[in-house]
Amino acid sequence: MPNKLKPPPTNNISRRKFLTGVGGFLTNHWILSSLSLGGAGVFCWAGHDTLALKRENWDLFYPNLPTSLEGKTICQLSDLHLETLRINPEQIKQTVMTKKPDLLVITGDIISTRTDLDKLRSYLEGLKGTYGNFVVMGNNDYSHFSRTLFKHYLQQFQSIGWTPLLNQAFLLPNLNLWVIGVDDPATAHDDVDLAYRNVISSQQPAPFRLVLAHSTDCLDDVAEYGADLLLTGHTHGGQIRLPGLQPLITNTYLGDHGIYEGYHVINAVPLYINRGLGESVIPLRLNVPPEIAFFTLHRGDSPPKHQTT
Repeated sequence: MPNKLKPPPTNNISRRKFLTGVGGFLTNHWILSSLSLGGAGVFCWAGHDTLALKRENWDLFYPNLPTSLEGKTICQLSDLHLETLRINPEQIKQTVMTKKPDLLVITGDIISTRTDLDKLRSYLEGLKGTYGNFVVMGNNDYSHFSRTLFKHYLQQFQSIGWTPLLNQAFLLPNLNLWVIGVDDPATAHDDVDLAYRNVISSQQPAPFRLVLAHSTDCLDDVAEYGADLLLTGHTHGGQIRLPGLQPLITNTYLGDHGIYEGYHVINAVPLYINRGLGESVIPLRLNVPPEIAFFTLHRGDSPPKHQTT
C-alpha cells in the first residue's frame, strides 16, 4: 500500500434526533455500543464535528503541466446529501467563491430522495468556476428515481449552469484539459472505456486528464488509460472515527485496505478521496469534519503541499 499523505488532523441538530440516530447506528455496530454516546461531552463533540467545515488546500506539481494550467485552481465538493445537510448554503457559497476557482466539480451523492429535487437551486446556483462546473453521479443520486425523474434531475443541473458527465468527457481547449466523468461505480453505472472514448480518439496534444468519479472502485480501469488527477468521494472519510481506530465503514475496496481519505498516488494515478459535506445513515460526524477541497496546479517536481484552514 502507498504511503498516505493525510490531511492534518448555523444549524443545530436536536439532542433527540442525535440520540435517535445513534441508537439505530449502535444496533449494527457493536464497538460504539460500549461508549456512553448519550453523554453531553460526546454529543457536543459530534455536533461540533458535523458542522466544522474545513478547507483542504493542496498545491500539486507536474513536470509537464500545460502552461495554460499554471496556477489554476480546481474546487471539489462531494457527498452533499442535501436531504439532511445542516451546513448553511451561504457558508458553502462563501467558502467556494472566496477562492474564485477556475473549475468547480461535484463527485456525487447530492440528494437521495424525490422530495429533495427542489433543493439543488438553493445550494448550487451561484457557485461558478471560471471555466465551468461539472458533476458526476453517486449511488444515492440513483435512488428512488424513475427514468423520467432522473432526466428531470439532470435538467435541473443544466438549468443552473452545471454539466453532468455520465461516462462522458468534456474538452476545455483553452486550458488544454479533459474533464472525464465516470458514472457511479457503486451501482455499476461506471463505464471507463466509454468515458475515455473521445479522449483516446482526440488529436489534442498532451492534455491534462482530470477524472471525476464518486468512488475509487473504478481506479484499476482509470489507471489503464491514465489520469493526471482522479477526484472521488463516497467514503465520508469514515464519517465516524473513534480516536486511535480505523473507521467502521468506508464502502470501498481501498477503504477496506485503510485508504479512505486524502491524497495518494496508486497505480501511477494521483488520487484524492474527499470526506464530503454531508452524512449518511445518521446525521452526524465524529472526528471526521466535512470538507471542501481546493487543488492549485503548478509546473515542477515538488511533492504536494497541503494546508487546512
